Amino acid sequence: MTTRKIAFGTLIALLPVLAAATLLERFAGREAAERWIYAAPWFVAAWAILALSALAYILRVALYRRPVAFIFHLALLLILAGALVTFLAAERGSLHLRQGETLHHYLPDDDGPPRPLPFRARLLLFDVEYDPDTGLPADYHTFLQIDGETRHLSMNNPLSSRGYRLYQHDYDPDEMGVALLVTRDAAGSLVTHLAYLLLLLSTLLLLPRRVSRRLLLLLAALLAVAWLCIAFMPVSAPVLRSPFLAAHVSLIIVSYLLLLVIAVLSLVALLVPRLLIILRHRVTALLYPAVFLLSAGIFTGAAWADLSWGRYWGWDAKETWALVALLLYALPLHHRHLSFFRSPRRFHLFCLFALLAVLVTSLGVAYFLGGLHAYL
Repeated sequence: MTTRKIAFGTLIALLPVLAAATLLERFAGREAAERWIYAAPWFVAAWAILALSALAYILRVALYRRPVAFIFHLALLLILAGALVTFLAAERGSLHLRQGETLHHYLPDDDGPPRPLPFRARLLLFDVEYDPDTGLPADYHTFLQIDGETRHLSMNNPLSSRGYRLYQHDYDPDEMGVALLVTRDAAGSLVTHLAYLLLLLSTLLLLPRRVSRRLLLLLAALLAVAWLCIAFMPVSAPVLRSPFLAAHVSLIIVSYLLLLVIAVLSLVALLVPRLLIILRHRVTALLYPAVFLLSAGIFTGAAWADLSWGRYWGWDAKETWALVALLLYALPLHHRHLSFFRSPRRFHLFCLFALLAVLVTSLGVAYFLGGLHAYL
């Protein structure tokens, strides 16, 4: 079997697995989804096979002769490498402190014995900042004494000390105690940050080559309007009070708008056969910015999640289905390597069918699957 068949076959096989995982979590709970899929060795091995076979195929077709496209795909592989390093080596746990209490250890997520911290943390004060208009919590502020120095953390503003990061997670009903997330992931974070930098650089270089100037200007205007609307929109949850909100949501909204237009054009092509080939070119021209914007939206959200929840990716239902949508729409962009898409009719049928993933991501999560993003 060739590396091309292994790479694309593994990717396609992972799509129903990801969809099934969200359903398993919905009906059997998060622990079951973690045990049987997300944290299972076979699932990690599948992503490793995908990465290695994709790298082999990239080298086989000499993609390095097209440096920008090569860097873009290399960035995606580095993201998987960073995820593997995090999965294998990262530490994650919790720290609960009452006001005036000092601790120098935390409880790991694997229910093992307490693990030492390289510093002593004493809770000086926890304070809830309330919105004067709604009376709802707007932010949470924790003041710690770390080895004699007063330090502060809040939502979307973790505290870093000696390779560890502390995140605001929860607080006691009497507001005299606080629960903090504790993470240590220097190696995985370094690889992931490098990957995001390469992804941003390659995307900025690729878009002008794949998208007309007129469409670029239109997309820039749409992004600006969406950003302005979201930036000044009132938010209720403290985790949403972040500059990442406007960037993340505006990128996702514009990408979804493009994918909706693509579905409409594909439907028209299927209803009017003489337009199959003409609209295929139009749809392909829109697929590039749609996939790039969706990628940017997903990875902007991942960077935001790292500041809020202490991890880039947690297989939340909305994250998972956004990834399903991204992988689905990436397939027709590789039509030269996949014979299925050489038929204009099959191409348009696929683009119409793929919209279901967008509908599940935007509506199914909120009304059925639930999760951390259920309020979005």
